[in-house]
Amino acid sequence: MSDMVGKWGKEVAERGFAQVPNYLLLINQFLVEEKRLRPEELMILVQLVGSWWRTGEMPYPSLKTLATRSGVSDRQAQRAVSRLEGLGFIQRVKRKNGSLIASNAYDLKPLVSFLRHVAKAFPNEFVRKVPTDELKKLDATLGQSETTSEIKEDQKAAPKRLRLPPNRKRAIRLDAE
Repeated sequence: MSDMVGKWGKEVAERGFAQVPNYLLLINQFLVEEKRLRPEELMILVQLVGSWWRTGEMPYPSLKTLATRSGVSDRQAQRAVSRLEGLGFIQRVKRKNGSLIASNAYDLKPLVSFLRHVAKAFPNEFVRKVPTDELKKLDATLGQSETTSEIKEDQKAAPKRLRLPPNRKRAIRLDAE
């Protein structure tokens, strides 16, 4: 925290900070051209990572929150989330609060898996241009980290406790259906 205070000042540091891997910030460098992320998609990913507080819990900001924080319209945020899911970086998980439908949770395991592949292929290097054959190898890893059924089985085996915003008093359980 003292480093944060030194860099940003006490008022900024006290609000908190998110850890964003450099490989995520450089992700377009490691994607084939047709799968490169548009700025709003990358910003949505950064916002999801910034909302991911604990290892065993998935982030669950609403689309409205993602849109507001990313500076895009609700519809742009919805399209960005759909494309990120289609590319295999995230997986939406439906949540319920009693009988009410709550905002989706977002499983970031596929993104983590892809970034691990990138890190293995380019450990601590400052790559200016990634060879085409390496891009194709990395592209082949997208969406292969875990299948939908494996993720659902994992959720059934160990329901996750989700953290509610501070104005909510009780926790809810995420049980896969």
